[in-house]
This record gives sequence, structure tokens and C-alpha cells, in this order.
Amino acid sequence: MQREEAMRLLTQAVDQVIRFDRILLELDVTERALSYRIAHYMHDPELVPPPLCIDCEYNRHFADAKRLHLPPRRALDREVRATTVFPDIIVHERNSDASNLLAIEMKKPGGSLAYDRQKLLAFRRELGYLHTAHLILGLDANGDLVNQVIWVDDA
Repeated sequence: MQREEAMRLLTQAVDQVIRFDRILLELDVTERALSYRIAHYMHDPELVPPPLCIDCEYNRHFADAKRLHLPPRRALDREVRATTVFPDIIVHERNSDASNLLAIEMKKPGGSLAYDRQKLLAFRRELGYLHTAHLILGLDANGDLVNQVIWVDDA
């Protein structure tokens, strides 16, 4: 999957959410609820043919918990450690590392991206994900739609 294909897949899904599920944005539902709807609309058999899957909160790496070596969230704890992670949306082949194509972390407008950026870089570095991105989606404090994708490349 090339970046352009990943971008098209994600953009089409976000457009569908805005068109058919805007009420979710107006109700300020959780990131998990938005992630599910995005993943639902990402099911495009031309871009994501079997055995590829789109999963939300998928916490397995083969039979084990999905873990990444991440810096601490709190300033007082300085030790980098293996942390169990639950990526918001991934495009991959289950039970394989052969096709780790896309990992997405959702944020609502105004949320900090710093820790999720570290996670996305670790998805690339440690699990070989080809593309990683922040998806910022929701209404801002003025009620205006925010729809932004920030691709995270190796630093």
C-alpha cells in the first residue's frame, strides 16, 4: 500500500463519517466511537483485500499482548519500558508481521499529540508499520469542523 492509497482510504472514510455520522461529532462522542465508524467506512476490498483486516483497539501481536518500548507518560517516571498498546485503527494481516500497513491514532481537536507520536514512531520502528498517522477529527470550541491527518514518518 503506497502513501497515496493509505491517504485515499482514510480520506474516503472520514468523508463518509462527516456525511452520514456528523451527529457523532456534534454529540462529542469518544475517540473509540469515532474510530469504529472510520474503520467501518475503510472497508474497501480494492484497497484492503483479504487476508488484510481493519481492526480497532487490536491488542495482539501474534498470541501475546501488543507491546512497544515507550517513554513514560509522566515526567516523574523516566524509565523507558515495554508498554501494552491498543492502536486506535490498524490495517494489517492478523497473526503476521508481513503486512503491517497502517496504524492510526485518533485525537479530538485540542488533544496533545506528543505521546501518540511516540507510539506511532514505535509502531514503525518495532512492528514495521509502513504508514502511521494522527487523525484529528471533531468540532472545536467554536463548533467548527476539524479534519486533519498528520502523517508520522521516522524521526
